[in-house]
Amino acid sequence: MTRTPIHAMAGTLFLITAGHTPTVHAQDIEQIVVVGITPDGNARQALEELPFAVQSVSAQDLAQAGTLDLSEYLNRRLASVNINSAQNNPLQADLQYRGFTASPMLGLPQGLSVFQNGVRVNDPLGDAVNWDLLPRSAIARMDLMSGANPVFGLNTLGGALAIRMKDGFQYSGTEVEASTGSWGRQTLSLESGGNNGRWGYYVNLHHFNEDGWRQLSDSDASNFYSSLNWRPDERTALDLSYQQGRSDLTGNGPLPEGLASNDRRSVFTAPDITRNDLQMLTLEGRYELTPALSFSVNTHWRRTTTHAFNGDGADFEVCQFAGGQQALFDDSDEIEDALAEQLGIELDTLCEGEDDSIDSFEALEDYIAATALAAGLDPDDFGIDNITSRISGSGVLSGEAINNISRRQQNSRGINAQFHWLTENAYQITGGVYAQAGDARFHSMLELSGLDPLTRSTAGLGTGSYLDSATTDIRTDTDILSVYLTDTFPLSPTLTATLSARYNLSDVELRDRSRVRPELNGKHRFARINPAAGITWNPMDDFTAYASYSESNRTPTPIELACNEGVFELAQTYAEANGEDPDDIDFECRLPNAFLADPPLDDVVTQSIELGMRGSVLNTRYQLSAFRARNRDDILFQTTGRATGLFANVDETRRQGLELSLQQARDTWQWYAAASVIRASFEDRFLALSPNHPFANDDGEIQVQPGDRIPGVPELLLKAGADYSLNAELEVGLEWVYNGPQYLRGDENNALPKIDGYDLINARLSWQVNSLLSLSASISNLFDRNYENFGLLGEDPSELIPGLQNTSPRFLGIGAPRAAWLSARLKLPD
Repeated sequence: MTRTPIHAMAGTLFLITAGHTPTVHAQDIEQIVVVGITPDGNARQALEELPFAVQSVSAQDLAQAGTLDLSEYLNRRLASVNINSAQNNPLQADLQYRGFTASPMLGLPQGLSVFQNGVRVNDPLGDAVNWDLLPRSAIARMDLMSGANPVFGLNTLGGALAIRMKDGFQYSGTEVEASTGSWGRQTLSLESGGNNGRWGYYVNLHHFNEDGWRQLSDSDASNFYSSLNWRPDERTALDLSYQQGRSDLTGNGPLPEGLASNDRRSVFTAPDITRNDLQMLTLEGRYELTPALSFSVNTHWRRTTTHAFNGDGADFEVCQFAGGQQALFDDSDEIEDALAEQLGIELDTLCEGEDDSIDSFEALEDYIAATALAAGLDPDDFGIDNITSRISGSGVLSGEAINNISRRQQNSRGINAQFHWLTENAYQITGGVYAQAGDARFHSMLELSGLDPLTRSTAGLGTGSYLDSATTDIRTDTDILSVYLTDTFPLSPTLTATLSARYNLSDVELRDRSRVRPELNGKHRFARINPAAGITWNPMDDFTAYASYSESNRTPTPIELACNEGVFELAQTYAEANGEDPDDIDFECRLPNAFLADPPLDDVVTQSIELGMRGSVLNTRYQLSAFRARNRDDILFQTTGRATGLFANVDETRRQGLELSLQQARDTWQWYAAASVIRASFEDRFLALSPNHPFANDDGEIQVQPGDRIPGVPELLLKAGADYSLNAELEVGLEWVYNGPQYLRGDENNALPKIDGYDLINARLSWQVNSLLSLSASISNLFDRNYENFGLLGEDPSELIPGLQNTSPRFLGIGAPRAAWLSARLKLPD
């Protein structure tokens, strides 16, 4: 672990405690901050009683920062948060908090729970989070809470993000905001809300579109959010909200290092399009029976439909025989090399139809067998996988490229009922029952395609021929039942304890709808009680020390259960029973477009410990935390290419570190700073699949040792910013973000150089023209730094780009160049 930042934080801790005195001034006004301690936020407690770190953001904070979406704000402002641009689309970031992930990418091991008005918005199929369907301008407040808090349910391994949307009793007025600038980006938002004391309403419409800064990378997204509110008296509240969102996002992914050095705006293969369609209905009710006892119910229905179209290079080869016949081979460099080196047969030459004696695949097989026998070798060692018989549709063959085409529809329905009781002896007891039913239908196809030699795009070049063995049609059902209880109670005037527990029962069922893939069928049940305990110490005003221990678990998602390294024995057994060649079973999953089979994975269990303090000294608010999270049976995605790989359990991983945040607000200026040291490591010795690694063994595996760092997680994160009011109308702001170096995905043994760290500066200027109109300008990446924030090991890029000088398998997530935008916000008169 990097020692210097840790020592610096330890020194800061000493200065904070040494400089903290219990002096109370008469002009001080006590400010009590309350935070929702359950997903719906209806049970609230004072921040000083919570034994974990909390970072809160208001609607004003979001509006002032002017970021495009929620993930960008979290990355720029909050401690221990960073993003990886695996897709290279601004609305498809992989967000990490303390080394745990919330991402829209199907297949990434997710470790953060995200809630909107108490509804878990991690999708059922893969726990993915679609940032494009969370309209920033409709958010009233959000809290990022650390640790494996069991009260927030499954998947809360590293923390939970609880978002509250605006309603007619939180927002009043009508405003329009529009922006335009670099890359053809344009945004437009309209919001309106108000109430008459009994009924309230809120509506928000937001639209975004841009051409993108890379080639062939245009995107657009629209969201509509509405809320109807009823407050008949001070004890009763009823809220009905409806949301609809649609997006068409192009994220053409990482670039090979050699291509990036030539043109950072280029793409390797295209297109990679994701189209999301969301509908969501939420009904919330709250009733205060007495000042000390309240009840709440939250129920929802949510549907997400996703269409994906991904053009990619093909691992196939078309063989043209004499006489005009064709065959499609599953390309194998090993077989081709063996034919050339041991038998003197150049397959590429034979497949150009120049040998009149080889006019069919059978003739080719006979020729290879005869040559092998003459050389005293076994013909079976030179077998070519002819997949022509597995092709349906038009029958037009192509070995240039493929289109991965998929559709997934995910539905979830759920209800949460809870009570919150403040007893006479100051016990704060909250308990509830949660039930959710989720289902998903997943259909995918692999189409043969041509490839534009200039743009390397497959758009409009599909042949209408499909590889049947790569077609998947599956339904999954996930049912969850949970019971939870948490109690916060005083031990003394300065000590407060919290005890929590949650029982989770989860059933996951997978069913093959095609009736030709029986290995996909399976049922799984996971049950666990997760406990938590914490204590806070408040010896003086504006100072809290806390300690906590918590556990949570994550059940394997349907896609992880259906696509892991234990698949082959079961799939090969089915193949052999059907009279097929077991060796023809696919070696990997092409995400998000293929499932294989259904051997078990264990659920992930996280044990988290956190020590910290927060408070205020010299008018500066601070929060300092030391944390360690231990994952047992963690699920690792082992990459075999840019979009392929397998899932496997790893005995133990660990994420530990220190986190410090500071902020101060004065009359004319405010500033903040955050520093995080995070060590995310494997604590198990195992062989990881990484066939593109230069040091992989003959089986495509690398040896991982305890202490090796988890790829994609920078050890050091630094952030700072300030806003200064030049006068009553003008304000200027600066932000600085530093991300430390990180290892590439696929380099789990840390044998290769890291991706370089980088720092960025962003600037903005706002002008309050009058009480109704405000204008602002912002610049991101002010000094136009070239940087990368993601990397993985992929295939040899020269197969698609002949003549590329640097054929390194390092693929990099390229950071966006300098850009500027202008925006205007108009508040309509009442």
